[in-house]
Amino acid sequence: MENEVSKQTKIKSNKKRVNIFCVGYILVVFLLIFFEVKSNGSYLDEIIGLTSAGYLLFYRKNIQRYDIITIIILFAVAVLGVISNLVSGLTHNWFSVCIDLVSETKLLFAYFAVKYMFKVEEKQKIVNNLLPFAKLYTILSFIFSVISLFADIGMTGGERYGIKGFKFFFTFQLQYIAVYMLVFAILVFTNKMATTTRYFYYTIGLISLLSATKSPAIMFTIIFIGLSIYFKKHDKIKIWTILIGAVVIVLAGRFQIETYLIDKDSPRRIFFEYSFKTANEYFPLGSGFATYGSDQAARNYSPLYYLYGFDKIAGLTPDNPAFSSDTFWPMAIGQFGWVGSIMYFIVYLRVFFSMTKVKTTPQKKAYLYAAYLQHIINAIGSAILSSSAGMIGFLSIALVSQLAQDSSSQDKRLKVRF
Repeated sequence: MENEVSKQTKIKSNKKRVNIFCVGYILVVFLLIFFEVKSNGSYLDEIIGLTSAGYLLFYRKNIQRYDIITIIILFAVAVLGVISNLVSGLTHNWFSVCIDLVSETKLLFAYFAVKYMFKVEEKQKIVNNLLPFAKLYTILSFIFSVISLFADIGMTGGERYGIKGFKFFFTFQLQYIAVYMLVFAILVFTNKMATTTRYFYYTIGLISLLSATKSPAIMFTIIFIGLSIYFKKHDKIKIWTILIGAVVIVLAGRFQIETYLIDKDSPRRIFFEYSFKTANEYFPLGSGFATYGSDQAARNYSPLYYLYGFDKIAGLTPDNPAFSSDTFWPMAIGQFGWVGSIMYFIVYLRVFFSMTKVKTTPQKKAYLYAAYLQHIINAIGSAILSSSAGMIGFLSIALVSQLAQDSSSQDKRLKVRF
């Protein structure tokens, strides 16, 4: 009798935990979306990142060893960044340094926290509870994106390919795309939808997504459709597939490549060029947090920008630094230097490799690849990996990521492998 009572109590406790975690995740995601609509972001994503880092520090017993190594490398990058600040002496605003430290690590910390904080049944319940939202968002965005092709209803931005980019009720298309990463995670991973219904939502969802006319939307669509077909016949990606995919992505993103990387007067091209100069000048550690390419570097207008003559370039001036924090990888190269930026890139690479170990359905694996890779590639021309919109995307990926089997579980020794 006592065992039966104990069992019932445990079941009720588990249900209560599931409900609390579901409500918590959904509330956080909707708050992020709300702040994107109302004020183009907030410090909520920094709070999430800081809380996630604390969670990983104190509740790490269930984290797989492969991911523990990745998290350790990430913490090491953060420490190296602070050491770089002490060595370079370019800024003494330690509040900005701390804000920047959190900004450049928050997405990864949040990803790992959500990956391990929730159990499988909790993740599935969250996905299923968000299904009505995903359906509504898909249907409404499709309807208004079609209307926007023929009439100006205030939901479009700049023109590309002869089409005005659809942004729904957001300020920027990238915010609209970020929420679609959550929507597609739900559509792909829900177990409450028939196959024909699912394909219907896939179709109108991808059409709506492409209406943004931005490279992240195009890349996600190409990778998702291509890999959904590919994984039906193959378990792993082969070299020839990568080469073909790279060519297709380059062709699809030709406009962005020419605009951002080839045009010598492009602010993003300039930031890339001087990121290497900064890494060499402050070899091997870099210039440190809040000094180059980051939001805090722009807010405080880094001394490096005067040194490099950025104050005389339109869009990079102290009174109009619109493009001063509009990229991500140059920030990593300049602020972390050669050592730190390589370690930083390895962290992102290891996260991707952990996804390749997951054994699941073709569409689910295709989503993980497509959602993650479009963020990594998009970071060449935007600061998506340090933005609140990026936080929405990474929380979505983390929600549906499945724990890969730890291949080293039979060997108790800790092996570092990249």
